Amino acid sequence: MEKKEAVRIKEVISQILKSDQLDHKMLENRVVRSWEKVIGSTVARATNQIYMHQGTLYLNINSSVMRNELLMLKDRIMDALNQEVGHRIVTAIVIR
Repeated sequence: MEKKEAVRIKEVISQILKSDQLDHKMLENRVVRSWEKVIGSTVARATNQIYMHQGTLYLNINSSVMRNELLMLKDRIMDALNQEVGHRIVTAIVIR
């Protein structure tokens, strides 16, 4: 029996996720889960729906005042979310 080199479990899991393209979906999920932490509880309470699809973060905001403020801060929000996740996963934000 031939002895093989040991591989860290983290590397094996990472390879599996990349082969099935699940790593991107996991990062998108982390962005959605970190919304309240990045933006704050007040804005998070005004957010009706939040989801990601192909790098675009979609937000439904029930306050027109907050919606306008977020529209002006889209680039900052995108940078903060990407920094929180540690990858450039959010490429655009759509606020409705």
